Amino acid sequence: MNKDAIRTTQRQLYDILVTRGVVTAQIAGSQSISDSMDSIVPDMTRVCKNDVAVAAALSEQTNKTNLLVVEEGVPLSFAGRNDNWVLYSDTLHVVNPYDSTVLTRSVQWVRNEVGVDTFRIGIVSQSYLSQLRTIHALESDAGEELDEKQALQNVDNILRTAATEQASDIHFVPTQTDKVNLLFRIDGVLRVQSKIDLKVYEAIVRSVMENRCGVLLTTNTQQDGKFELQLSETKAINLRVSTMPVVRKSTSALKMVIRLLGNNDKLANIDMLGLSKANKATLTKLGDEPNGIIIITGPTGSGKTTTLSAQLLDMQSRHPNRNYHTIEDPVELQHQGMSHTEVTPTLSFAQALRGMLRQDPDVILVGEMRDNETAELGYKAAMTGHLVLTTLHTNNAHESIGRLERMNIDQQIIATNTSAILAQRLVRGLCPSCRVQYRLCDDDKQFQRYGAHKAFSTLGPESVVYKASPNGCAQCSKGSGPGLKGRRGVIEILSMTPEVQVAILEGVNPSILRRRQIQEGSFEDLWDDGLRLVSEGVVGFEELEEVLKDYEQDRKKVEESGARRGASIHALPKSTPKHQLDVEQL
Repeated sequence: MNKDAIRTTQRQLYDILVTRGVVTAQIAGSQSISDSMDSIVPDMTRVCKNDVAVAAALSEQTNKTNLLVVEEGVPLSFAGRNDNWVLYSDTLHVVNPYDSTVLTRSVQWVRNEVGVDTFRIGIVSQSYLSQLRTIHALESDAGEELDEKQALQNVDNILRTAATEQASDIHFVPTQTDKVNLLFRIDGVLRVQSKIDLKVYEAIVRSVMENRCGVLLTTNTQQDGKFELQLSETKAINLRVSTMPVVRKSTSALKMVIRLLGNNDKLANIDMLGLSKANKATLTKLGDEPNGIIIITGPTGSGKTTTLSAQLLDMQSRHPNRNYHTIEDPVELQHQGMSHTEVTPTLSFAQALRGMLRQDPDVILVGEMRDNETAELGYKAAMTGHLVLTTLHTNNAHESIGRLERMNIDQQIIATNTSAILAQRLVRGLCPSCRVQYRLCDDDKQFQRYGAHKAFSTLGPESVVYKASPNGCAQCSKGSGPGLKGRRGVIEILSMTPEVQVAILEGVNPSILRRRQIQEGSFEDLWDDGLRLVSEGVVGFEELEEVLKDYEQDRKKVEESGARRGASIHALPKSTPKHQLDVEQL
């Protein structure tokens, strides 16, 4: 085929990818013409690093069906392990419809081997084809005794599929039948991937524990294990395994959960967090300080580790000569030029921190301040010239003040040694390829509630916002729901300004301090940051309300008490200091 046809096809596909935000126009325009028609798809996949997006573009450009979901009970037919096609229902789905050699072979295979004469041609992404092969192999093994090699192959296929789908956890859940549900947690939501025969699963769990973790499997007690999986020459992930006996009919079975650590390492970059300009500037400034303590709070799974990791990498890029050391349970992301210590049953956070302080650290990350001793040591480190990053489990930034007081940290030490307290939540993001646009004034309820917010002050009722597409698209088919893809961090930052320090020293109730700051406009809370993301088209109102519904009543109280703004926050009842740290005990 001549170069003009190749150029035209390539340009059409890149135009689709640019429109969908997969690549920039600059990147698309800088690509040279592929050598042949059959090399367009692999060339484009290398550039985009997203075979799912390329498959979706092919589907639109060729007007062929893109295989996104298979229905249970509808047969799948595969050829060889290296053949890039699958027959599903009455459609032959291929990875590269422009590869004439593969297309000819696949058509002959369907007619000669499967015995089907009438069928259509469709599209499938390479990653989804690999996932379907894994599931098909598990179902094909039903009722058979697997040897060690087969079991290990199944294990690796499942792990690689989960990693490709950006899953954070893999769940194997026994049912009351002879099947085990295989689920992936993607974007915080568990989704069933397939059902595995019980005998196949028993071989899998034994292979994971004994061959991968090196732990002798027992079926009547809880067990833990860990191992590393090399995904490519440049990427490896750590996996943590937990098994637990559960009741199944008159016997028991093992439930197994595998956590993938460091799988979403692309987010470990401060520029990828989607922070507002003000919050990014604040975090950058905090990282430049020589000492103090930075606390981030939120429930499990709210992205605290990712944000702290991004903060560390940002610090390291600007201050490469510092000594960085982390204490974590477990170590999730390992970075070049940093030391990482993992908490064990015989090495607590407090013990590790006490020992680390003798190793001349500049920046210390303590995974969690779980007890009074760790909190005291963390503040001692901050008071003696170290920059400390750590986490707490509280509902918002201001609640951390009271939590620290209950951990016997003196108010004066909190006020003068805390650099900032952050609170974070993760909200499911809108798929940029299929999000639905509308005006804020088109929804009366949303307009009445949010129309006056500063996030929409520029255009007011004409502000353009987005919501999730009810049907989704190829880009978000493996996400947490139709029209949703990825998650975004919603962050609030309580900086220790002189006014906040005085309020803490005078014992102002943290909840009242929070409400007063929101009323005065001196503090942007989680709602403010979330509505910023809505105004930018990154998340929808529905997803934001789902995550922040617990704060709705608090915001209403702020609005209702606005008439009392004249009262001074320093005229409120004081609390009694509980404990004074002795720095000389260090």
